[in-house]
Order: sequence, then C-alpha cells, then structure tokens
Amino acid sequence: MLNLCRHCATAYIQDSGVGEFCCSGCQQVYLLIKDGGMGDFYRLQDRASLPVKDRRLDDIDIDALRAAQRRVESSGGESVEVVFEIQGMSCVACAWLSERLAKNQTGLIEATASLSRHTLTLHWKRGAFDLSELGLELFKFGYHLRSTPKDPRSEPRISPLFLRLLLSLVFTSNALLLAAFSEYVIRKDEFVTLLHLLSMACLCFTLLLGAAPFFLSAYRAAKIRRLHSDWLPVAMIIASIGYFSFVDSVGFSLAVFLLSGLVSVLITARWLGALLAKR
Repeated sequence: MLNLCRHCATAYIQDSGVGEFCCSGCQQVYLLIKDGGMGDFYRLQDRASLPVKDRRLDDIDIDALRAAQRRVESSGGESVEVVFEIQGMSCVACAWLSERLAKNQTGLIEATASLSRHTLTLHWKRGAFDLSELGLELFKFGYHLRSTPKDPRSEPRISPLFLRLLLSLVFTSNALLLAAFSEYVIRKDEFVTLLHLLSMACLCFTLLLGAAPFFLSAYRAAKIRRLHSDWLPVAMIIASIGYFSFVDSVGFSLAVFLLSGLVSVLITARWLGALLAKR
C-alpha cells in the first residue's frame, strides 16, 4: 500500500518508510518545522518534493561562507545586500521557509527568496550577522546555501509572473477590441465566424498564460491531497465559463472579453501580492 510522506508528499511503500514518513531525514525536518512554529509550510506546499535522503546537497563549507562574508563586507557602508544561490527549493513553501529561517537570524535586515531563480537575497548589518550560522540552519532543513554570491545584474529585470501578466493584458485588450468591433462596427451577418475564431484564440492564449499558474497549483496540491488557496480562482474561472455557456443574452465576443478580463484581474492580483510581499 502506498502512503504519502507527511513532509515531502512523496509516495512510498509502508514497509520502506519510517512511520508516516518516507525516510528518517523527512521525519527529522518535519519535527524541526513543527517545533519551530513553522507549520504554515505544509499549508503553502503545493507539490511533492524530493525526500531529504535523495537530495544531492554538497557538504556545507563553513570556511567558504565566512570568507564570502568577509569579501562582501570589505566595501564601505553600514549594511550589505547580497544574492546567493540556494539548492533544495522546489515550491512556494520552500521559498517561504527559507525566508523565515533567514529572518530569524540576528543582524539580518531583510531576506527575499526567489523560487523561479533559486536565490536568496540577504540584507544585513555589517558585523552583526553570521552567514555561516544561516548556512548551517538552512542545511538542517535540507537546503544548501552557495558560498559564491551572484551578480545582481545577472538577474532578469522582468519576472516570469510579470511577463505572464503583460501578455494576458495584451490578449485581453485584443478581446475587448473584437467585442467592440462586432457590437458597434459590423453587421451581425458579416465576418461573424472570423470574429468568433479570433476571440476564441485570444481567450485560449489568455487562459494558457494567465490561468495556468492557478490550475497547476491546484492540480499539484490535489495530487498530494492538500487544499490550495488557488482552488478559489480556479472555481471562479470554471463557474464563469459555465455561466456564459448557458446564457444567450451576452454576445459571444463580449463573453470572451469578460472571461479574459477575469483571468487578467486574477493574475494581476497575484503579481501585486508577490510585489507587496517583497517590499
């Protein structure tokens, strides 16, 4: 019989596991998270991750981390801001936990984890923060902090989420133009099929770009038997599609625009939430 590990959500055979966990490493990390009052990790978790025993993490080099801290602090200023690569992050919960562990460290001003770039941006007071101590703390939870800082200029200026938002707005604007054109410019018997095809194409692209993150998160959470907050926007999108499918009073092009607009509003709200979380 297959069970799901309480920590990494990986399926395992009962005889090969350790109680409710697939390995002793996941059991230890689970207890650390619970004892540290960080149980929200499992509320945010939306997909299965590698078991702790299978994560290929290099042994942490304390001396290298201390040397890296001395190098970055050699420049002037009361505080330092550096970007480090971090191994082991696989979902939003991992990014949240990495930030939480970093913010618990003495002397740290701000910490921001990026799941898409697998980085941890640290801003600390000079002489009041110990980078090696953070590295050890992260390693206990299955994450490895690289000792070589990344060049901030190598980071992309536009986040993947913001790019999704821009493209969704573009196709939603096209859907609006098509709806206005079909309503006020042409007669009902002219180019109706072509307009409908163009409107449907705009809707499909908007759903692929804007709605995909919500559906993927909800689907991954369902696979590991977790209730994800993205089920609400998914339900809104599905209910809207069902409503416009059975209501004839709304024109086809207008219905497509309203659906595209709903997706754009949802992806905009997610982008704003991520932006506010960083600040």
